[in-house]
Amino acid sequence: MAIDKKRIIYRLKFYGFGFGLGCVLVWATLYSGRDERSSWMPEGRVLQFLESADIVINEKLECEITCKNLPLTFMDSTFWANAEVIFDKSAVKRKPCPEHYIESTITDGRKIAVYIENCETCIDCDAELTAELRSVVDLTVKDYECGC
Repeated sequence: MAIDKKRIIYRLKFYGFGFGLGCVLVWATLYSGRDERSSWMPEGRVLQFLESADIVINEKLECEITCKNLPLTFMDSTFWANAEVIFDKSAVKRKPCPEHYIESTITDGRKIAVYIENCETCIDCDAELTAELRSVVDLTVKDYECGC
């Protein structure tokens, strides 16, 4: 029972060609030329949903935002382009309303973090695209004295 080296090399080449072709196909379908974040990963799905949702801000938090010299429209395209969900600080398994901790950089260059609570019962419903902003933390300046 002799080992045929030519046959083994032929099989390895055949396997390598198939593996390489599979890698190219995965790269072409999932990664190639996309400027937007991929929405098939958990972070991309969360950010894509929250970017399209209406974010509700209560009066107390609105006062805090103004006190920290943040514009009320700080969640613009720059915020969402730089956004990163930190799942270790998020409460994603909380039922019925998961809370996401998102760090990002706003237009003026400050790094901020927000907690956004998503109480959606129907993900595919267009009428229910709302989430609530729970808190805003300015990571560049820690000490703010607000009377809110």
